[in-house]
Amino acid sequence: MNNIAYYNGKISTIDDMTIPMKDRAVYFGDGVYDVAFIKDGRIFALDEHIQRFMNNCRLIEIDFNLTAKELERVFNGMLGQLDNFSDGMLYWQASRGTADREHVYPGSNVPANLLSYIKPKSFPDLTKGIKLITLPDPRYSLCHIKTINLIPNIMASEKAKKSGCDEAILIRDGRVTECSHSNISIIKNGRFITAPLDCYILPGIARGHVIEICGSLGIPVEQRIYTPEEMMEADEILVTSTTTLCRAACEIDNRPVGGKSKDTVRHIQDAYLKKIG
Repeated sequence: MNNIAYYNGKISTIDDMTIPMKDRAVYFGDGVYDVAFIKDGRIFALDEHIQRFMNNCRLIEIDFNLTAKELERVFNGMLGQLDNFSDGMLYWQASRGTADREHVYPGSNVPANLLSYIKPKSFPDLTKGIKLITLPDPRYSLCHIKTINLIPNIMASEKAKKSGCDEAILIRDGRVTECSHSNISIIKNGRFITAPLDCYILPGIARGHVIEICGSLGIPVEQRIYTPEEMMEADEILVTSTTTLCRAACEIDNRPVGGKSKDTVRHIQDAYLKKIG
């Protein structure tokens, strides 16, 4: 088989996996998730993704019953059951258990549920420019927690698709926050500028890697709020995520953007590919 699914110890293919109707993920979206990329049969940056996942469980008060090492063994065990698996993605989520539908948390005797799967996914083409649109950011003020409540993000992604674009940039109160499922940063006058980590920004793993790479390349980094006007005038606009890695934008709202610091983008991308190995 070329994919595998896991639910509380049960193993099957993705299409054959079922979960209980009373899993709190079903009727409340009461859970958190994470995603890691698999390159050449190895889960990239798994420890960083697990650390973020564990912190998200803490932030919404899910008492997750596996340690980071135990979770790592589950994922590597799943990967080991796939034949000749090369490039793909690992997804997992924890919900606040299976219980009758009540808004309050279930009792401490109800354990968290773990759902996970691995499936093939092509490695991204970093040379291909991304087309973007801008949209108002209607989300609540817990965007730094990677919860499975993603309705505003899904709707923004669909609007981008219908506009012939790859992603949607979210704007809130005159500032650029992030994209519907990516972080967004800019390069201006040789400086890498990215929004600060507050309640409106997901602490992206790829974003963190690019910040580290900029440090190693001697590129100054500014973590600060920037405006849509600054973005449109930037030398480059970079979209980063686990499955996108680091790609430059070529168009926003049907206007050409970026393309003024291609060497810097290429250096960052080359360093990222080297980091992945």
